[in-house]
Amino acid sequence: MFCPTHMLVSRSRRTPVQLVANGQGFHLLSEVEAQQNREPAFEIRPKLGIYCKGIPVVGYRLEPLAVAVPRSSSETASTEATLHQP
Repeated sequence: MFCPTHMLVSRSRRTPVQLVANGQGFHLLSEVEAQQNREPAFEIRPKLGIYCKGIPVVGYRLEPLAVAVPRSSSETASTEATLHQP
């Protein structure tokens, strides 16, 4: 199941990707690659950057996706009460 964690951003595109650990860093799995059971074209290597099919590329970056964290109603109520006290 594809569950995007980051956006792979270039000058003209924003592609949702899922980081998948490998021996050298992480593969950047896109939804199309996941659906077709293809090997990911992009990978990110620590301290070396982003690669496409083994060739270093420039002009790409990763941005984490915002994640909504569910909060319990009692925690929210106590936080709001604390914020409104003088």
